[in-house]
Amino acid sequence: MLVVPWLSAAIAPVEFPVRHPYVEALWLPVLGPSATWMLRRLGTWAIACPGGTLMVLPELSESMGLGWASGQRSKVQRTIHRLVLFGMARWTGELEVRTTVPAVSDRQLARMSSGLVRSHDRMLAAMHDRAA
Repeated sequence: MLVVPWLSAAIAPVEFPVRHPYVEALWLPVLGPSATWMLRRLGTWAIACPGGTLMVLPELSESMGLGWASGQRSKVQRTIHRLVLFGMARWTGELEVRTTVPAVSDRQLARMSSGLVRSHDRMLAAMHDRAA
């Protein structure tokens, strides 16, 4: 599978790099741990290799602790599907992966603890300050 960066216009006024603490703190409760880790791993590789990098699916799966089984219901396939479902990746003959992500939606934020909401507010304000 060829993994490339998803080159598109910004999807939100403020976006966070996939390695930013915001992704772990706020997107993890939405995506789940396997999809969050895969987003960070594939997004980082996409940044490092903008022309694309070839991923061997069994090796990727085993390196992430997902084991290896083939088929659409395998853990690695479900994890990739979850990234696509939440708009963090898309198939275009290759897997395009976001290298930056938007803030979680208001609906997603409403389901989170007050501590996570405060973290969201602080990190969002810090990104706005940097952009100004």
